[in-house]
Amino acid sequence: MKKYSFKRYAGVTMALFGAAALSLLLFFALFRIDAIHKAFSHICRTLMPFIIGGALAYVICPICNFFDNIYNKVFKFIKNEKKKKSLSNNLSVFTGLLIAILFIYFMIIVIIPNLVNSVVRLIQIIPDNVNKVIDFVQKFLNENETLMKYSENIIDKTYTFINDWLGNEFLGYAQGIATGVSTGVVNIIVVLFNVLIGFIVAAYLLTARKKLAKQGEMVVYSIFKKERAASVMEEIKYTDKVFSGFVNGKILDAFVIALICFISLKIFTICNPGKEMMSEILIAFIVGIFNVIPFFGWYIAWFIGALLCLIVNPAQCLFFVIFNFILQQIDGNIIGPKILGNTTGISSFWVLFAILLFGDIWGFAGMLLGVPIFAVIYHLIKKWVFKRLKINGMENLSEEYEMEYPPNEREKRLES
Repeated sequence: MKKYSFKRYAGVTMALFGAAALSLLLFFALFRIDAIHKAFSHICRTLMPFIIGGALAYVICPICNFFDNIYNKVFKFIKNEKKKKSLSNNLSVFTGLLIAILFIYFMIIVIIPNLVNSVVRLIQIIPDNVNKVIDFVQKFLNENETLMKYSENIIDKTYTFINDWLGNEFLGYAQGIATGVSTGVVNIIVVLFNVLIGFIVAAYLLTARKKLAKQGEMVVYSIFKKERAASVMEEIKYTDKVFSGFVNGKILDAFVIALICFISLKIFTICNPGKEMMSEILIAFIVGIFNVIPFFGWYIAWFIGALLCLIVNPAQCLFFVIFNFILQQIDGNIIGPKILGNTTGISSFWVLFAILLFGDIWGFAGMLLGVPIFAVIYHLIKKWVFKRLKINGMENLSEEYEMEYPPNEREKRLES
């Protein structure tokens, strides 16, 4: 009895001590949140080549696995199994990296010069269009004396404000812009260096991907008991399915949509010879980039593309708005489901919630990765709730829920 009491009180004491220690750690973390954030940012900057390399390896990995299977079949005449696997693995990594490098080369050589030319042409066109707008406004005001009087007062106040701003605040802004430009040049060099090192890291990770996966599995089984380790491995596989399906599917979907948009705008340009048009590559590039962002991406690309087309040619703007609306419906109902399916298993409401939450925290990366992250969190919470219902003898609630809201085929495949 005394032994039982000692164990009981020792357990309670340890629990209280652990709670007090966690409370102190939480207080310290909140009190020194700025220092912790600064240290975390420094660590992220230091490890950025490895983060980029890991991201590149994760995106390229499906390509490597695909070619690995092909090379294994091609080299089936090699009797030494170890040499065959090593050769297939190395060639698959080489092929995957080559495809990625060729894609980046295509972006730099073909798309970026066209984007630069489009921006330069846009800058050249804007002053003429602004003058046309000014002439139209002046003509309209000359025909309306009342509006002319009000506009003269507004113009005088605006002129005074601009003079004061140029005399007092513009110099500070100009210095800030000059500093920002020099900092931006340095940042571009750092990013290019990180990407270069990232490709080297990606090559190492892809070459050793099977070994690293096996090592990770061994670590999990060494930390947890067999049943718990199997559960952890199951959740890791689920997370991989969600992320790989969503990210790779989104990239492929964006590429297909950008290609369709480019072809349609090119056909419109060919059907209207001799008329000045906004660059098809620029508009298609904008549509493709923003299509990666769920929910909001279409509307952002729609607005920017329509505005750019309107500056150059209103007819092209009208065509783009109508065609983009039709393309959005086709993507949402045909192309997207075929490529992506329901890769996340969460409703549109939670998709919107995840984009707003993680977008505010991590910016563009959060808008892209927030949905799969929240999908995994949602899945874990759902499993925990169902488990607790079973422990509490309320399995009927989970059964009723599954009957009223049955999972679709994609969710079943993800959970299998």
